[in-house]
Amino acid sequence: MQQVTQQAARFFAPVTTAALVVTLALLSACSTNPEIQLYDGHKRSKAEIMTVRAPVELEILSINDRRIEGASTMFAFGSRDLQLLPGEYRIVAFYKNLFDTSPDQHEIVKSDPSIFTVNGNPGDVFLLNFDKPQNLEAAKAMAKDFTGWTENLSSGAKIASKPSGFILSSGFIGLTSAATSTQQEAVSSVAPENSSATEGNAASQKPTTGNLGALQSLQENWNAASAEERREFLLWMSQ
Repeated sequence: MQQVTQQAARFFAPVTTAALVVTLALLSACSTNPEIQLYDGHKRSKAEIMTVRAPVELEILSINDRRIEGASTMFAFGSRDLQLLPGEYRIVAFYKNLFDTSPDQHEIVKSDPSIFTVNGNPGDVFLLNFDKPQNLEAAKAMAKDFTGWTENLSSGAKIASKPSGFILSSGFIGLTSAATSTQQEAVSSVAPENSSATEGNAASQKPTTGNLGALQSLQENWNAASAEERREFLLWMSQ
């Protein structure tokens, strides 16, 4: 019997070792924040760029009105480090988390998006943060009026987020920045606001007024509207 046990141990030892190696590799990968380069050109040192750390519970919808490729939390186990050129950015993000309600069931909680403002210099590291709920009911309550803040991890300075005016349910309702969510393809880089690259992109994407259809005119008015005007319009649509 002892001989059989020893033979079984020798048989399963390689399998156990391989599984342990894979597990350790996964844990090691999860312990580091994936870095996502969101600027054009060669990779720069961290002293030349600014980093925005987004927790796994925050889903990035857009940065400076551009849908970003690779910023999603799909398959992510922790925070993501968004690497950007120094400057000003408006990051639209919403809370999303999964809670187990039973051994076989779970529920996903989503909030309406908020706008996180970042304005940094070379070497700055920012954290997009919020008061994290401890359970499902707390998450549902928070999602009804989701707010957060941007924190400069060097200086400790914080900037409160602002309502985006967008409503998130099964998708975006009404004029939910159609240019961002549906018409625009995801991009792999984004420039700071008021930079020459940003202005060039805006000029190339701006339609001429001579051939605007009704939908395009509506989208143009929506993009030009203030947050308060957008909220008033969405309330009018819901009547």
